[in-house]
Amino acid sequence: MKRVAIIGGSFDPIHLGHIEMGKLAKKELGVDEVWYIPTHQTPLKDRELTEDEHRKKMVEIAIQDEATFKLNPIELDRKKKSYTYHTLKKLLKDEPDTEFYVLIGSDQMAQFQDWKNADKLVSMAHFICVDRDGSFGRNDYDLECMPMKQIPVSSSMIREGNGLNYVDPRVLEYIYANRLYIQDFVKSRVRHHRFLHSLSVAKLCEKFAQGNGLDPQKAYLAGLFHDVCKSMLPDQMRPWVEAIAPQYVNASTSIWHGFVGGEVIDRVFGIKDRQIKNAIRWHVLGLSDEPYAKIVYCADKLDPLRGYDSSALIKACEKDIDHGFDLTKDQNDKYIHQKRKEGTK
Repeated sequence: MKRVAIIGGSFDPIHLGHIEMGKLAKKELGVDEVWYIPTHQTPLKDRELTEDEHRKKMVEIAIQDEATFKLNPIELDRKKKSYTYHTLKKLLKDEPDTEFYVLIGSDQMAQFQDWKNADKLVSMAHFICVDRDGSFGRNDYDLECMPMKQIPVSSSMIREGNGLNYVDPRVLEYIYANRLYIQDFVKSRVRHHRFLHSLSVAKLCEKFAQGNGLDPQKAYLAGLFHDVCKSMLPDQMRPWVEAIAPQYVNASTSIWHGFVGGEVIDRVFGIKDRQIKNAIRWHVLGLSDEPYAKIVYCADKLDPLRGYDSSALIKACEKDIDHGFDLTKDQNDKYIHQKRKEGTK
């Protein structure tokens, strides 16, 4: 009989831990194939999942290098709550000459008694608990345990922009291209008003790029992440500034988040685009002649949420970013000069 390992889950998103689980099944269980089965709606989770097609595509991207790894859309096609009992019943009917091994995590094992028809499930397939953190203990169903080296990541961590180094770079590229989770990357790191400002700036950056024949996606990302390090404390930013912008170590710490942000989006968020990094780096001071840097500088200063009428300058930037930048920079320099003048009185 053909031996198939099943790895089910929301895969929202899929990460390297899921891939290593499949490789372990191949090595330790000697299965012929590993089937990844994304859920349409997870019964024991209330969270609304990312659209089926996106999660399906991310799985396809992540497993493309493994010839014996397959995506099976059986639960997505059903368009109902995804119960393993229904899935196995259908698979056994369609694949009578196949022996199934269902791999579950320790967290799923802890809830196994709550699964639909749990007593019947254990007679339909081999259930194997993949123990990734050493928490697996004795269980009422006498399920076999298969230890696996710890991979310190979860899909929930990734949705907040943590552990992105455990995401296939091609999957991460898909995430950014389709703007999945990325607002939460920023939201989890800044205060609420700063998050709203970041969304507004991103939208304005996109508008400026479209008006000037530039890449709206690149502009959007630069705008969204421009203040991602705004909530960092000076002591946290100082080592970064000393390393990447030592000439500004003695400058006001209020400008540091731009320099730090330009590096963080690369090292933490995997955004390697040089123009995006440069735009974030100089968005406070406006000392770059690159178009995306001008876009972010202007969008940041002209954000409607700042509470003053910036509509004329916004129109100028949308029509011609070079001219709009000159006008915006001149206005901002005059504003700063006036504030300093008032401060000396």
